[in-house]
Amino acid sequence: MSDEILFEVADGVALVTFNRPDAMNTFSSGMMIGLGEAYRRCDEDDDVRAVVVTGSGNAFCAGAQLRDDGDTFNTGGAMDFSSCPLDFQAWDVRKPVIAACNGHAVGVGLGIASQCDMRVFASEGKYGFVQARRGAVADFAISYTLPRLIGFERAFEMIVGGVRISGETAGQWGLASRVVAGGQVLETALALARDMALSCSPLVMGMHKTLLWQGQHQSLAQYIGQETRALHHSLASPDAAEGGMAYLERRQPRWQSRVNRDWPDFLSRANAGQSTDEN
Repeated sequence: MSDEILFEVADGVALVTFNRPDAMNTFSSGMMIGLGEAYRRCDEDDDVRAVVVTGSGNAFCAGAQLRDDGDTFNTGGAMDFSSCPLDFQAWDVRKPVIAACNGHAVGVGLGIASQCDMRVFASEGKYGFVQARRGAVADFAISYTLPRLIGFERAFEMIVGGVRISGETAGQWGLASRVVAGGQVLETALALARDMALSCSPLVMGMHKTLLWQGQHQSLAQYIGQETRALHHSLASPDAAEGGMAYLERRQPRWQSRVNRDWPDFLSRANAGQSTDEN
C-alpha cells in the first residue's frame, strides 16, 4: 500500500488516513491506488467491522493534485480511464464507512466523502465541487450521489455553480451526519464506528448497507423481494438469538456471524450501487 495512505485497525475499526499533509492531502495517483487497496482490505478482513477515512494535518482532501504547467487535466489523448478510478469503492465495502472530514474537502475530496455512508464535518471547513470553475466535469460519481443526499436544487448549485459551503451549511443541508470542531472530528467518527462495531451484527450491518445502496435505484417490488430474503437469512443466523439474549441479559452481544463466511449469494458481494437481482 502507498505510504500516502496510512492503515491501522483497533477495536474492530479500520482507520484509513490520507497522508500528504504538506499538500493538504490533494489526491495523487498513489492515494488513488492505496485507497482502493485499503477499501478492498477492509471488505475482505472480518476483523474489520467498521471503517473511518480521514486526512492528516488540517485538511481531509483539498481536491486533485494540480500541476503548475497547466497540464493537470491533460490525458495525452487517452480516453480509457474512469471517472471513478478506484478499483474498490466505499460502497463496495460491506461494512459502515464513515468520512471524518477534519478540514476542507473539495472536488475529489468531497466526492470520496460523498461515497461514504456517513460524514462528520469540521465546522470551520469548506466543502464543494469547483470543477466547473476549472473547466472539467466533476467525477467520483458525484452527480449520482449528491442529489440523493441533499436534493437536486442544492446539488445543482454546488456542482454546476462550483459553490463551496461551510460545515454548518453542510449539516443543515443533510450532507453531514455530524458537524463539530475540527479537533473533535476524528474522535466523533471513531466513537460512531466503535459503537457499531461492538453493538451491531456485522452480517446484518453489511446486508443493511447493501440494501440501502441498491434500494436507491430498485423498484419497490424489487426492494421488498431483496429485503425479505435478507430478513430470512438474518433470522437463520445465530446472531438473531444472540442479539435478543444480550438485550435481555443487559450485556454486550457476542456476535458469531462473519461477513465473508456467511454472506448470502443473492446479494452482490461488491458494487452495492448496482443490483444483480431483478426478483
